[in-house]
Amino acid sequence: MREGEWLEKSAVIASEVLGIGRVLEAEHVLVYLSIPENREVFTGNLIGRLADAGKKLAVPVIRNGRLDPCRYLPGDQLVKGRFGQPEPQLFRSVEPNRIEVLIMPVVAVDARGSRLGYGRGYFDRFLSALAAAGRFPCRIGLAFSLQIVPAVPGDPWDEPLDYAVHEGGIMKFI
Repeated sequence: MREGEWLEKSAVIASEVLGIGRVLEAEHVLVYLSIPENREVFTGNLIGRLADAGKKLAVPVIRNGRLDPCRYLPGDQLVKGRFGQPEPQLFRSVEPNRIEVLIMPVVAVDARGSRLGYGRGYFDRFLSALAAAGRFPCRIGLAFSLQIVPAVPGDPWDEPLDYAVHEGGIMKFI
């Protein structure tokens, strides 16, 4: 995807996300910092708009083999994480139970809300641990329409999405 098209479609996706009721109502949102080289849905615009709306933001940081939410403010100094993902240079922990909405990247998503990620299971384990503690944040996957497929392979531990948002609209699975 050309850069202009990628950024344009990402901006449309950001606007769609901001129309979801659970996002509007949430105080604490965990959202990934996109990896431009991977052409993931760019989250810079979305993060800025969430911050402008007064949301308390966290981003996923991989520490000790698990996903830890880290407080994030637009403009924070970033470093490359273990897998090339941007992470804040200064880690400021956020209590996982505070997360009300979790926005994650997808490699592919299907019509049932099954998400194919990068295969390491960090988001699945994080969501499973929250569920074990009785916490069920809204799960939103960001994708381009070309990432929507008939079916994705799955495992019993895969955690489904509540929504997939793409440049053509919102797929609701709950």
